[in-house]
Amino acid sequence: MIIRVLNHKDISSDYMGDPKQHHFVPRFYLSAFANAEGRICVFDKLTDKIFQTIPENLAKQSQFYRIDELAQHGLDPLVLEKQLSELEYETSNIINNWFHQWTFSEKLIIPDVNREIISLYIVTQLLRTAEAREIFVQFSDLAIEEYDANEDARNLQAALLWDNELVASMIKRVSDCIWIFGRNESATPFWTSDHPVQIKSRDNRQWILGPRIFDDGMYIVFPLSPNIVMYCKDPDHWKFLKEFESSISPVKFTDELVLHENSGQVGMSSRFVFSPDNNFTFANDFLAENQHFKNPNRRRF
Repeated sequence: MIIRVLNHKDISSDYMGDPKQHHFVPRFYLSAFANAEGRICVFDKLTDKIFQTIPENLAKQSQFYRIDELAQHGLDPLVLEKQLSELEYETSNIINNWFHQWTFSEKLIIPDVNREIISLYIVTQLLRTAEAREIFVQFSDLAIEEYDANEDARNLQAALLWDNELVASMIKRVSDCIWIFGRNESATPFWTSDHPVQIKSRDNRQWILGPRIFDDGMYIVFPLSPNIVMYCKDPDHWKFLKEFESSISPVKFTDELVLHENSGQVGMSSRFVFSPDNNFTFANDFLAENQHFKNPNRRRF
């Protein structure tokens, strides 16, 4: 049922207006990282500049999801953008409900349908960013001779998002994971970025490039706010954590532990890191020691 959200035949062209600026990280999500003035502090890891702006201005590109070939066949070229907007609306309601639940309990009640929607959201967030598009292009250039994947980047990304078999298998993988949430009461906020869903290796030592959620023992690290991070852990390798399913982890987050999670946002982002405050000293130090994460043209495969 949930897969139909990404079936372009099911969405009418008059579902919404014709937005020109397409967010590859949703505004509702970014808003959770805004400060009391409604602004987000941004670190540009390519230039080392720090600035503030509103969520509306971040993680977007003009016509990023526009598929012109659809218009040539009488279909809505913005259908993918509209599908993603519908999914964002449903996800926003669910996550807001979670924050409400946490005011009363350490354990969430997550109906199966909501678990599917959130799993779909995580999967699409992995696949929809500019960083993901760049990875797909580089991989396709290497895998297919005499094919300019960069010229076909939008269609390539849309094809993956509309691949029902692939998306369904990824949804099941995420849904089958053990979902645990970390509460941050330290002085250091969780950061997010223009590529916010990260994947960690089973030994907890390496951030994994690409949407490799089928790696044995992997786990997903997804900050929901400066104070809450979501983990989706391989149910076989991490089965000893099953008792904490849908619950707040008993682990007390120190500044050091929070910075460890923030290193994934710094390293694996395409360019921009987001925080409610402007202290990005750790980001500069991390990149000074890991220069390969700063190069936007690094070869990955």
